[in-house]
Amino acid sequence: MAHFLDQAPGAHVCHEPVLEDFYAHLRAHYNPNAADNYMQGFRKREIYQRTRHMTPGIYGETNSNLRCHANAIQKAFPGAPILHLVRDGREIVRSHMSRRTMTIRNPFSMNIHPMESDPWKSKWAKMDRFSRICWYWQEENSRLRKNIGKTVQFEKILSSYEYFQAEILEPCHLNIEKKAWETAIASPRNTTSSFQIAKWDDWSQEQKQIFKEICGNEMEQCGYTL
Repeated sequence: MAHFLDQAPGAHVCHEPVLEDFYAHLRAHYNPNAADNYMQGFRKREIYQRTRHMTPGIYGETNSNLRCHANAIQKAFPGAPILHLVRDGREIVRSHMSRRTMTIRNPFSMNIHPMESDPWKSKWAKMDRFSRICWYWQEENSRLRKNIGKTVQFEKILSSYEYFQAEILEPCHLNIEKKAWETAIASPRNTTSSFQIAKWDDWSQEQKQIFKEICGNEMEQCGYTL
């Protein structure tokens, strides 16, 4: 998405450009004040330093590492369009199960767990990796959806230029022709090359039940049906 939007005239769009965002996400998950401090301090200055030598235009990021910073971004950059880009939770869980999420090889996700007010807090110690990844998807998307209020479905961006134009291009004041969109979706980037679990239809009944229990409500809120 970032590579594609960066091709729009006058656009400077990056994908997760700052390593420090990984650490900032972990802090902000537990402390909203940390999100404000990070955005108003280091992060705002960092964006300025990176863009001050660029030609005038529109700056943007596709950055999942700032998913706990939605409110802080709106305070730091009033009026800037912020979109919650969501993908079907079944595909995200499948992808994360095939990566390092919620393993010791990914200390950032390993140190994310439910807050005391979360109903899953009391069950966390007995939850397996699959269940924890399900919780992770619903937790992060619920936060984004509630804080941003504008949810855009990833699948519809790939299937309808009109949807892409109305939900991405127009709010961000960008212009990309339909032929360029068709070329981009025909050559996806940053895809998972192999999967450790099958697609939804071939999940076990236990896996489907766990997913429905943990993610069912958030799937519905984001416009998906099970």
